[in-house]
Amino acid sequence: MFRMIIVEDEPRILRHLKEKITYISSDFKVIGTYDNGEDALIELHWTQPHAIITDIRMPVMDGLELIHRVKKNLPEIQCAIISGHDDFQYLRQGIKLGVTDYLLKPASDSDIQQLLEQMKEKIFLNQRLLEGEVASQISGVSTAPGSSLTDWSQIAKELFYHGHYILVYAWQPQGDIPAGIESRFENLLNEGEKYTSLPSTSGNERILLFGVHSCSPGRQKEWTKAVENLIVTEAGLTISMALSEIGIQPIPDLLDQCKREVRVQSRFGGCCFWLSDSTPENIQPLLEPYQPITQRLAQFIIKQQKQLFCKELELLIAGEQTLQVPETRKGWEQLLLFISHSLHNQSKDYFSTNFETMQAMEAELSEEVWRIRQINELFHHIKEIWCSYFFKAETEQTTYRDWAKDAKQYIHNYYNENISLTSIADNLQLNQAYLNRLFKKAYHTSIPDYLVKIRMEEAGRFIKEHPFVLIKEIAEHVGYLDPFHFSKAFKQYTGFSPSDYKTKAD
Repeated sequence: MFRMIIVEDEPRILRHLKEKITYISSDFKVIGTYDNGEDALIELHWTQPHAIITDIRMPVMDGLELIHRVKKNLPEIQCAIISGHDDFQYLRQGIKLGVTDYLLKPASDSDIQQLLEQMKEKIFLNQRLLEGEVASQISGVSTAPGSSLTDWSQIAKELFYHGHYILVYAWQPQGDIPAGIESRFENLLNEGEKYTSLPSTSGNERILLFGVHSCSPGRQKEWTKAVENLIVTEAGLTISMALSEIGIQPIPDLLDQCKREVRVQSRFGGCCFWLSDSTPENIQPLLEPYQPITQRLAQFIIKQQKQLFCKELELLIAGEQTLQVPETRKGWEQLLLFISHSLHNQSKDYFSTNFETMQAMEAELSEEVWRIRQINELFHHIKEIWCSYFFKAETEQTTYRDWAKDAKQYIHNYYNENISLTSIADNLQLNQAYLNRLFKKAYHTSIPDYLVKIRMEEAGRFIKEHPFVLIKEIAEHVGYLDPFHFSKAFKQYTGFSPSDYKTKAD
């Protein structure tokens, strides 16, 4: 099944054309409808159509400009024009842009059927497009309803014909994977071997598939060395590699395993490993030596001796306690939760802290472990989080102020501007981690999540009241400078793209 979008500013014609295509051909599914070219272009990154049918004269961006921009970046997409204007200049421009056909309104069933057959034929002849579709099936991010790897297995065997495949899965907790890592591997390939970049759902992962003639233990060591050299320049990057010796079929399962294992093996300094060699870190033997330290820290909390607490914590963090520390992020998370749980249990009888408070603190510890890239940054945030045991005593000695309420009001006042946790904390002259912790305790959500919630709810309301507004205008209305970023956030929050939400609201 091939994905198609229709761009037409007359709703009646748009509905009629969608119904006709659905009725005439089961090979095409209309996955997006738009009333102008700009909205279609903004959402092209997730609709990923095989074909586009567009009118010419439309507001904001006409059909010819849309085709020009699509063909410039994605020449394999088949484009056709349906217009009420029998104008030779339009036809000539369409020919120059490489359109599949130029239909006049009203198009007959036979005209539409002939157009769809032409598009289908050209799509099948376009090997690059087919490879991309199979790659989408393998990585599990294809948007084609009803499709699966089984449906494409015969095509996959023809396009992915190597006997051995090396799967490379690169991941880091925060931030995008740097572009160009593929070039580090290209020099490792022999003549006749090739690589394919598989699509992913986020910028913090990259999936590469290499078809090779063979992969001996010596060659695996060569690849490991190349990856280790890459990690030196990219702090926090974790790369898992897997080998299939029986062709393409095991790759989807190997990819699922790689995705799970990188989160188990991830280290602050980065690491690489072969899936067959992966073993989880066992930190249970490390925990017992930490018990005397947690007892001392708990006593400092009970006696509200903040300076002694910080000093002991700094010794622990600096490694001067001669204690063995975990190697992986997962191990650090388990250790910190163990210490935090011990501190809470030993001090809970002396303060009004409850189970929810402990949960919030431990959730923040886990969040920091997976958010930051360098271990030294983690130590700074650990100190801030655990020193919150002393915030209560300090605030009792000063004038009380409901900072969480102030932050909430600030969000409601300025959500339509370019604000963030950092700017809100700066405005209130507070440490952002401390402010976010107070906010979570008061409203059971973080400031960034609450800001997204307010913006998306207002965007939904705005769309319902103004169904013909442009996506970039909606984005600006709720404080997003980039309509692409807004569209992505909106779909993650509502499950609908802005254009689909407009249709849903009608």
